[in-house]
Amino acid sequence: MFKGIYVAMSGAVLRSQELDSVANNLANLNTTGYKKTTFSSQLYPMLQDIPQKTEAVYPEARAMTYFGEYYIDKSEGNIKTTGNPLDLALKGDGFFAVESKGLTNYTRNGSFSMDRDGYLVTSDSAKVMDTGNKPVNIRAGNVTVDANGNVNANGNIVGKLKLVKLDNIQLVGGSLFSGTEAGDPRAEVVQGAIEMSNVNPVREMIGMISALRGYDTAQKVIQGFNDLSQRSVTEIGKV
Repeated sequence: MFKGIYVAMSGAVLRSQELDSVANNLANLNTTGYKKTTFSSQLYPMLQDIPQKTEAVYPEARAMTYFGEYYIDKSEGNIKTTGNPLDLALKGDGFFAVESKGLTNYTRNGSFSMDRDGYLVTSDSAKVMDTGNKPVNIRAGNVTVDANGNVNANGNIVGKLKLVKLDNIQLVGGSLFSGTEAGDPRAEVVQGAIEMSNVNPVREMIGMISALRGYDTAQKVIQGFNDLSQRSVTEIGKV
């Protein structure tokens, strides 16, 4: 009986995590370069002779229980033309490399600007890196960026954007990610444009409804086991 409660509680917790994922996606619907998270879970037996799964919500349940993981959907969002020469979008895979407080992170949010020292920066003031792992300094003047990421200011090449393919990608926050660099991507830089979020609001709402139904079902199962437990105590007491 209590094993059944553990299983139902596992399902309820995971449906709650799924709802958190959906809520975060919807909150970032209009975040430039945002990549939605998806949450998946599965059921597996945790019997006495089978090693415990550390990912389990309740690893001591020793019964059928659930575990789940978050994944980043790296599919491309829609490209929106802005006409701003410092706005850059990527067609294909890959990410821009940016540096902030000594840390290197990655983003598809190419809504860049120039700081007072002439560096190309993100909206959070992280500096955009070149292929030599140095901040791109455009100083001033007319800026053009070609499809390969070469940055020109007044006709002079001032750097080439570092574009990387990522493995083991993890969300840092907003449209900023961490990961393991895995070589050059198949990407084309588009100047005067930005990439929108790849969140589909209709699919997210469907996911929310499904998760809510699963959560409600788990709660009813828990309540059913609790009622059965109380009845068992009452009936045993009568005997």
